[in-house]
Order: sequence, then structure tokens, then C-alpha cells
Amino acid sequence: MRFNIKNKVLMVMILLLASQVLGQAPSGRINGFLRDAESGEPLLYANVSLKNTGIGAATNNAGYYIISGIPPGNYTLQILMMGYDRTEKQISVAAELEERHDFEISPSSIEGEEVIVTGDRQRFEKQIEVSAVSLSMRDVKTMPAFVEADIFRTLQLLPGVQSSSDFSSALVVRGGSPDENLIMLDGIEIYNPFHLGGVFSTFNADAIADAEFLAGGFPARYGNRISSVLSITGREGDSKHNKLFTGTKLGEFFDVSQVRGEVNLLSSKLLAEGPLYKGSWMLSGRRTYFDQVARLYYWAKDEPMDWKYYFYDVQGKVVQNINPTNRLAFSHYGGQDRISFDLEQSESEVSFGWDWGNTTNSAEWRWVPNSKFVSTLSMANTVYQFDVDLEYATKDSSGSSAGSNFVVFNEIDDWTIKENLDWYISPEHTMTLGLEAKDLGIQFRIGSGDLNFIDENESNMIYSGIIQEKWQPSPVIMLQAGLRLSKYSAHDDLYYEPRLGFKYLLNTNLALKGAWGVYNQFLFTAQDEDAILSIVDFWNPIPENYSAKSVQHFILGVEQWLGDGYFASLEGYYKPYKNTLVMNPNQDYENPDDDYTEGTAEVMGAELLLKKNAGKLTGWLGFSYMQSQQEFDFNGDGLIIESDGEIYSSKYDQPFSVNLVVNYSPSTKNSFGLTLSSSSSNLYTPTVGYTYTQHSGQAAFDFNNPYSSLEDIKGSRNSARYPDYFRVDVSYSRQITPFGLDGLFKFQVINVTNHFNTFFYNWDLSAGTVEGIGMFPFLPTFGVEFKF
Repeated sequence: MRFNIKNKVLMVMILLLASQVLGQAPSGRINGFLRDAESGEPLLYANVSLKNTGIGAATNNAGYYIISGIPPGNYTLQILMMGYDRTEKQISVAAELEERHDFEISPSSIEGEEVIVTGDRQRFEKQIEVSAVSLSMRDVKTMPAFVEADIFRTLQLLPGVQSSSDFSSALVVRGGSPDENLIMLDGIEIYNPFHLGGVFSTFNADAIADAEFLAGGFPARYGNRISSVLSITGREGDSKHNKLFTGTKLGEFFDVSQVRGEVNLLSSKLLAEGPLYKGSWMLSGRRTYFDQVARLYYWAKDEPMDWKYYFYDVQGKVVQNINPTNRLAFSHYGGQDRISFDLEQSESEVSFGWDWGNTTNSAEWRWVPNSKFVSTLSMANTVYQFDVDLEYATKDSSGSSAGSNFVVFNEIDDWTIKENLDWYISPEHTMTLGLEAKDLGIQFRIGSGDLNFIDENESNMIYSGIIQEKWQPSPVIMLQAGLRLSKYSAHDDLYYEPRLGFKYLLNTNLALKGAWGVYNQFLFTAQDEDAILSIVDFWNPIPENYSAKSVQHFILGVEQWLGDGYFASLEGYYKPYKNTLVMNPNQDYENPDDDYTEGTAEVMGAELLLKKNAGKLTGWLGFSYMQSQQEFDFNGDGLIIESDGEIYSSKYDQPFSVNLVVNYSPSTKNSFGLTLSSSSSNLYTPTVGYTYTQHSGQAAFDFNNPYSSLEDIKGSRNSARYPDYFRVDVSYSRQITPFGLDGLFKFQVINVTNHFNTFFYNWDLSAGTVEGIGMFPFLPTFGVEFKF
């Protein structure tokens, strides 16, 4: 009997699910939540263990832990987390019974180099986390940053992650395009999480509790993206302090615990939080103000201000703990960029308006009926809009005017409902079941007046189901098998996405790890391979006459626990793309079905990460190598020929990259940061010559000199590379108390060596010269945070 790969994976799933051993000795289990005693915030990745037994677990990103398979008896339950007091409690465990133990842990006042075991060790021993990195906001906020802390800029310093330029926060992960990354805030998908053409991310670091980044091999619970996952957990808010309405009737239901903010050269932001009935609330906002500064400048010069640009974002969260087993959470995010300007001449007027941004809302119900099950049901709506409106009016000699307008509009209206059930069967077995339904309404319109050149209004559904089993047959072997089934309404196919992961502890501190999986994607952005900078994303569903983007991940690596807060990881990966899409350079605009060209690609690479996460000196050193090649039949002749420019390296191909991140805190008041980045730069298609042509870009054809126009001659696609990239940033921060308020002064210098990093080349064909346009020069910035 012959089995294909899908049959084999299904058989493995059946064997894993049937592997539950019957007749085990009676045992008990404990579970609970850990919270900060001062703020009520969940404590993530703390170590919870039974003293002197080797039995334990780490809390997850909700502060939840579960320990099962405990022999009956009396134990000392201990909580260990760096920066918090050691906590112990005497407990008694009975056979076939479970006990709930919730804790509130106080921050420690101990300073120095003391390193204690945290949940990182438990995760090393118990979790299959291939290509995974968890970033605390301490990592993000203590390193040099362009104006303000940015989680995307921090991720770009990890091996295997790169940016297209200094002017973009978008992530290029292991050769995948930025639209292949799944970015979520509290489980809500965010489609374009950038401001100012990608220079800034939309997330306020003060409002974030944790960020988990998976650069590949991610499990079945994540879908519809094929390169990486960034899952951001927002803070819940301080539920422990009443400062405004203490002793009043209102204070029993609502109060403000603290307000913090930041003022820097570009923007100001404010965050407020406090208790709310049986839970907490948190609200943060940020807005740029250089448009207001410019308004004062024009007012002083007594001139009209005919332009405007600013962005803002608002992030909020409300949590209600109905009872010990039920919790409701409501999250909101809204961010918008707005630019406009007016041009007025003697015979014409131009008015230009351009808005883009995200609005998201979600509700989540978490139910923990007992220590065996955790159910999470959520409903979310995400709307991404891109709207351009250009109005043009002319006047004739009689004073009469005539006008027209040009409109570009793109919208994604995403409604998603999903249920995830984690079933803790035994110490050896944990199963995850999930269902998801996604309703995607997508509009794309280009028109003028009442005439639409393109008017697409589509509604697509994506239905997904997952089953995942984590099995630990012995203390040194962990296996994870999962299957994701997806149905995309535009296609007749049912998409199977089997995924496997393993970890094998070679000894106490050394582990072998690996993963394999199939990944499909049904949304994408139209990628112009030759674009220098992508300001915004135009999102499209995969058309019915094209296949979904599809890739496999093959990953193998080792990780070493070095002690004293040191950790090392080495991984190699191979990503063969079965199908990918780019814009068709030879499309016939009268044919609506040839907008894109399908092709294949291969990406391979290796990464080394050495990280220290405890003590006065923290940070990491990362090395990476990556090679990428793509194949497309651009001319449609059925052949793929390298000399025709149909086999070429991706512009993100990066033979080497090294990043050093250092944070040094000699005391609680002072902190120093340094980042060093050196890497191969992007590939580009060079201009190798020029010729005279009749095809003119001028307004009128010159009959007296028909060959007066110059046109460049391009070389092979992506056959040249910009000079190697090099940048060093430094920062200093100090705790201050202006006017009796707690504050933080921050000073940073971007590109302290003023190294010239090439952004692109500007060719002047008539003069026969080329000029290099650079990225960030030597750039000092400063800011002040405050809290009251």
C-alpha cells in the first residue's frame, strides 16, 4: 500500500494521539496564575517548580502555569523570576485531585549580578521552540533607537532578519517578502503596522508586555502567512493602585493608578492605566507634532501653510476577571497617517489628500474550567484603508474653471472568529484544537470622476481547523505534530499543512532541534521587484486563476544552555517555494488575468545567536548567512532562461550579516547601549549604458530632433550589489526626578561613525554621472519620559 506525505503525517498524528499510556500511577496536578503584586500584571515566563524534585513548568504569556503528574505527597512550591522575590508555599498533593494556587509576587529590591533560574530554563527543557525568540520590553527600550523605542527595529538586529533600508521598519525574514509575516497584537492581525512610509512602527513600547518572534517552523495554530510570526501581547494595566478616587464610591469601580509619557524630537505619547471594577484598563496614545511646529513657523513668517502631515495611534485594553475561571478582555487599536497639500498657480489649483491606517477591535473570552483545559474564544475586526484623492482645477482667460479628480482606494475589512482549546492530558501529552473563520472584504478602486478604471470588490472566506499534539515520551525527547486544514473560497482545493517539530536533549545543557512544515498564504501585496521604497501596501486576495503562495520549511539546529544567563543557538534552514507571485512586467492592460507572474524560489541559510539575558551586561551577538534564488517565466515562452533575466537572486539575498547588541546598567539610575550592524547590502539592477530613443518622457514630441531622448540600458536583473552596510548606534539613559516626578532622560546617536550607507544610485544620463544617495547620517536625538 502506497502512502503520500499527507497520509504519513495523518498516521503520525493518529499514533501520537493513541500513545496515551493507560494505567499510570495515580497522581495530582496544580495550576494557577502569577501576577505582579504591585501592578496586577501577569508575570510571563516565570519558573514554577516543586523544590528539590525537578518537577516544574514556566508560565505562558498570560501568566498561567500547570504542573501535572505529581505523585501524592507534601511539597514546597517555589516561584523564581529574575527581578522578583523568591516565593515559597507548602502544599499537599492528593491523587486524582487538582489544586489552584494563584500568586502575587513582589519585585525584588536586590541589585547586582545575582542570576537566578527563570522560566527560560523550563522553556529550554520543556518547549519545542525552533527559530523562536522572546523579547522583553527591557530589551527594546534600553537599546539605541531612532527617536523612540521600536520593536521592529529591535527585531531587525536578530540573525536572519533584515530591513530593506534605514527608512523601513518592515521585516524581511529569511529571504521572505514583508507581506509574508503574520503580525498580531493581542491575537488581532495587523496588516500595515507602520507609520511615515515604514520609518516607525505603530506600537507604543510602553503598552507592550511581551513579544514572541518565530522566524520559521511555527506551529499549526498560526496560518495564512509563510515566513514568520510576531505575536505581541499588550499590557493589561495596573489594577492595584487607586490614586485619584480613593475612598469614594467611584473609586470602587474606576480609578487611575499612573500616567506616563514621553516627549522627543518627533512625537509625544501618553499612557494611562488603572483598576476597573474586577479588572483593569490601559489606554495609550501618540501623535507627531512637527505639523504644529511648522504651523507656528508659517505664522511667524505670515505665510499660508499649504501642506500638512502627521500620524497618530491609540491603543487600549480592558480586562474583567468575572470569576477565577472566566476572564473577558477587550482590545482596540487605531492608527492613521494623514498627508495633504495644496498647490496654486495662476491657471491651476491642485489639492492632494492621502490617508492610510488600521483600526482593530476584539473581544476575548478565556475559560479555565479546571487544570486540564484552557479555552480561548475571540472575535476580531480589522480594517485597513489606503485612500488617495487628487483634485485638479484649471481656469481659462474668461475666469471659468473646469476640474477633475483622481482616486485610489484600497480596503481590507477582516472579520475573524476563532476558538483554541488547550487540553493538558498528562505530563507527556498536550493537545491543541482550533477552529477559525475569516471573512475578508477587499476593495480596490482607481478612478476619475464617475469613471472607474479599476473597480474590484471581493468577499472571500478562509476556514481553518487545527489539531496539534505535543508528546514527551521520555525526559529527553519532545515531539510536536500538527495539521492545519484550510479552505479558501476562491479555490476548489482543500489545503493541507502538516507540521512537525522535535527537540532531543543530548545532555543536560545541549539540545538538538528541528522542524518541517508546509505553509500557504491567500493574501499578498503586489510587489514591484525594482521599487526602491514601498510607502504603503496594496493588499490583494490570491485571484482564482493563480495558486496560493506556498513554501516548505526545513530547519535543523542545536542550542546550548551555558549558565549564568548565557544561551547559544545554531540553526540551518532550507525554504523551497512551490509557488510565489510578482507583478508581471509584460502584462497586457486589456487582459485582466495576467497581472502577475507565478514562479518558484529557493532560500537557504544559517544563523548563530549568542545571548546573555541576566546581569548588568546583557545583549546578543548574531551571525547569519542567506542565499536566495528565484525563477519566473516572464516572457511566457514556457522556458526559464537565466540570460533572459528569469533566473536571478532576490534583492534581499544577503551573504553575510553580523549584529552586536550590548546593554550595560552599572546602577539603577544609569544605562548605556550600543548596537553594531554590518551586512551585505541589497542587490539591484544596474544601468550599464544609455541610448537615444524616440520614446520620450517629455510632454511633447520633438519633430525637429526625434532621437533627443535618452533611455538607460539595464544590465542583468539584480546583478549588482550596493556597498556593504555598516552602522554603530549608541545611547545613554538616566533616571531623573524633574519637579518631583519620576522620569528618564534618553540621549542617542544614530550612525555615530557617520558611515555612508548607500540607499540607491541616481543616474544622470545626459551628464554621464551617477550619484549615491545615502541613508541615515550622524544623527543625535534625545527624549524625556515621565511618570506620575
